[in-house]
Amino acid sequence: MNKSPGMTHFLLLTGIALIWGSQFYFNQIVIQSLPPLTLAAGRASIGALTLALLARCLPAHSRGVASQRRDQWGIYALLAFFEALLPMFLLSWGQTRVDSSIAAILMGTIPLFTVLLAPAFVGGKHWGAAAIISVICGFAGILILLGPNLHSGSQGNLLGDYAVLGAAASVSVSLLLFNRLDDTPAVIAVRNILAMAALPLLLLSLLLDQPWTLKLTLSAWGSLLVLGIFCAGIVYLMLARLIRLAGSVYTSLVNYLTPLVGVLIGAVVANETVAINAWLALLFIIAALLIQQRQPRFRHGDE
Repeated sequence: MNKSPGMTHFLLLTGIALIWGSQFYFNQIVIQSLPPLTLAAGRASIGALTLALLARCLPAHSRGVASQRRDQWGIYALLAFFEALLPMFLLSWGQTRVDSSIAAILMGTIPLFTVLLAPAFVGGKHWGAAAIISVICGFAGILILLGPNLHSGSQGNLLGDYAVLGAAASVSVSLLLFNRLDDTPAVIAVRNILAMAALPLLLLSLLLDQPWTLKLTLSAWGSLLVLGIFCAGIVYLMLARLIRLAGSVYTSLVNYLTPLVGVLIGAVVANETVAINAWLALLFIIAALLIQQRQPRFRHGDE
């Protein structure tokens, strides 16, 4: 493995940050036409199909070994719930109430929740000084971000904030559960997870939203395809490639870039007003992630 960062590493890192950072903007477009449940179902389904097609490009030996493992399906079911089903719905629902830039900042807390929850999932794992300081710093950023809504009593916005934070916490649980998977190729693992999440989401969408009665604009269709093909599909292949080339520590830099990209896209492309407290909250959260670099890295095969 070549761990000396080069142009290929930089381009992959930048591409991943742009894809994940843009998801909040595209979510904001689709949510104008689709209910959160149907948006989550469409994103998971398109992502699963994309990864199924990409998996066909793997060597036959890799596909065969992965298909023989039967004892991992319980973990896949948990991952489907915490990695895809719950966070996709909560993020979509939350973005009906908060701007994409705010959602990007709140989702930037995923590594902080991971550190906070690690002792409950990883045997022998305890909080060190760096972990405690990073969590305090990160959640100070959350309080700065939510402060105006807490002060004004804006219940609608607060519920949206809490939903996005719930999505971040859910993804952090999935990061820890990934340690219990075998060495199945990332593309196949995430394909299985998205497929298992897509089925209940599709059934609930058909029962509750009746999506055949909904009308999508051309921009909503395009944004939904981007969310499924790139944000829930191709990005995982890029991530797995970057981990193999540069290692997990270098790849973890995407945690700093993704919320920043989301905020910039919200401000520049979506013309959202990003208040001073939001920028300050972003700085606190990025500082928390920098402090967290002192912590041991968790293995996560696809993210």
